[in-house]
Amino acid sequence: MNYRHAFHAGNFGDVLKHVVLMMLVEHLKKKPAPFLYVDTHAGRGRYDLSEAESQRSGEYKGGIGRLLEIPEAALSPELAAYVRLVRECAGAGHSAITAYPGSPLLVARLRRPTDRMVLAETHAKEAQALRGVLGRGRLVSVLETDGYTTLKAQLPPRENRGLVLIDPPYESDQEFDRILAALETAYERWPTGMYCIWYPLTERAGPQRFRRNLERSGIRKVLDATLSVLPDDAAIGMRGAGLVIVNPPWLLDERLAELLPDLHRLLVPDGAGGTTLDWWTAE
Repeated sequence: MNYRHAFHAGNFGDVLKHVVLMMLVEHLKKKPAPFLYVDTHAGRGRYDLSEAESQRSGEYKGGIGRLLEIPEAALSPELAAYVRLVRECAGAGHSAITAYPGSPLLVARLRRPTDRMVLAETHAKEAQALRGVLGRGRLVSVLETDGYTTLKAQLPPRENRGLVLIDPPYESDQEFDRILAALETAYERWPTGMYCIWYPLTERAGPQRFRRNLERSGIRKVLDATLSVLPDDAAIGMRGAGLVIVNPPWLLDERLAELLPDLHRLLVPDGAGGTTLDWWTAE
């Protein structure tokens, strides 16, 4: 599959990723020391869901579209914070649907002035758009380069604290092998860093192979969270999405055990699919 983000921006997979991403960033902010955020496949930073690509897929309607229809008072604190930030990122003269924020913009709004961002994007037009969205922020770098190469150059960081988001387009199952190779190198350089990998749940063998190989890698403290909107045997390209989190914050698993079923209930009224939360490897 080719996960072109303009088609899928704001869908259930994005909601899962962005809610957890915000939780991880807020955890890092609990300590006064600055942190580094690295995004290996940053994208353009903001997406107009009224454009033809998003309208043709309509996927956002089952994701951020559903949450925007629910009063904030009826949402958990994490989901309410996410919806509120989506609205804030739209800015004056925009709606949340015409200006949906990608991961770099969300983190840019959450970070403190001392926290550093390194955002990699291989496509020139996407990188240019991202610079326009973020402006000239201090300690914010947009690099037109391969994200996996960026990890080698940036790690270990001078901050000693931080988060890496890996969210590639998954043009083939071989992407999982590239992720694992990059993750093993990054972990060797910076074993105390947090790493968050988004991946699609499909009928293909990539996710299962990735899990087996990661379990054999020697990387410890790996939490896996998934959200499916269709049954496991659904004959469709992507039935769900998952997040692999290396070195997750303390008690994140307990909070996600409550939050994931609640998010699934809000996004999937008919109850299809479900959620899982597993430790793939643990100390």
